[in-house]
Amino acid sequence: MATPSCQSPWSTWVEKASSTLTWAAPRPGNSASGTRSSARWHRMVNDTVRLPAAPKVPKKPLPPLDAQSLEDETVIRNCWISGLDLNDLALRAVSFENCVFQRVNLIGTSWQHLRLLDVSFEECDLSSARWPEASLERVSFTDCRLLGFQSPQARCRHVRFTRVQAGLALWYKLDGKNVWWQDSDLSEASFLEAKLPGAVFRMCKLHRTDFLGAALTGGDLRGSDLTKTRLGLREVAGVTVEAAQLLDLASLLDVTVKALEEN
Repeated sequence: MATPSCQSPWSTWVEKASSTLTWAAPRPGNSASGTRSSARWHRMVNDTVRLPAAPKVPKKPLPPLDAQSLEDETVIRNCWISGLDLNDLALRAVSFENCVFQRVNLIGTSWQHLRLLDVSFEECDLSSARWPEASLERVSFTDCRLLGFQSPQARCRHVRFTRVQAGLALWYKLDGKNVWWQDSDLSEASFLEAKLPGAVFRMCKLHRTDFLGAALTGGDLRGSDLTKTRLGLREVAGVTVEAAQLLDLASLLDVTVKALEEN
């Protein structure tokens, strides 16, 4: 006769999660006995997390952009774009190479088939901008607002977002490699059917962020708030999380986690 199983629902969740999730052990302490294990911990993190390449922006002062030069199907190279108001500007097939955007108003811009190569955005506002099918390579966004930003079917290579406000942003079918979000708010943003192998979301707010249908194999969600993040077992396969985040992911199996009250 088969022995009945006494396994708890939480044990079942951990067992099933182990086959799809990877979670990192807590960082070792600084004691003498923990020196070697600490070194191993650093090697583990460095081996699994690859930083995006930074934009190759010239160190020498760049000439300012003449706003009159912004026309369809133009290529803008080696320019410093600062303090301009480009609100609601519509452009098609424009390329920016080796440029710096600083404190630029890009609210509501509609840039079709945009190409960005070695470009840095600093303290810019891209809220409600629409950049469909954009191509971004070695691009950084730092301290920017991207509320309601839309870039469906974009292609991103070596792109980093640091301290951005990107609630309600739309990244439908994003094709990304070496993409990193740091200290950013992505509440209710959508990555439906995105391809994000190895993507890093570090210390981000992912409240109700939608990853359904996304490919996140090799991704890293450690340190991020996963409260009500929309993920399924397919999406978390091969993703790295911290042990404490498993509680937020328990809902994937419709499991209730509840402490046993002592009588």
